Amino acid sequence: MSPAFEALLDQVLKLPDEERGEFVSRLLRSLEPEDGDELGAQEWDAAWSAEISHRIREIRDGSVELVDGDDVLAELRAIVERP
Repeated sequence: MSPAFEALLDQVLKLPDEERGEFVSRLLRSLEPEDGDELGAQEWDAAWSAEISHRIREIRDGSVELVDGDDVLAELRAIVERP
C-alpha cells in the first residue's frame, strides 16, 4: 500500500471505537452507487421485518433445518484443521 494509505490507517486506528465505526460507515457509504436507490431507516426496518417474518415461517413450516451453532463451529474447525 502507499505511504499515504499507511499513514491514514495508522491515524484511524488511534481513534476511539465509536469514531472508527463512524469512519468505516462513511467510507463504506462512499462506495455505494449514487443512483438514489438508497434505503432510509424506515425502509431498512421494513425490509428486515419482512426477512425475519420469512425466516420464522420457514422454521415453523419445517422447510429449513436448524443447526446448533456449536456443531457448525466444530465442523468448521475440523475442516480448517485438516491437512
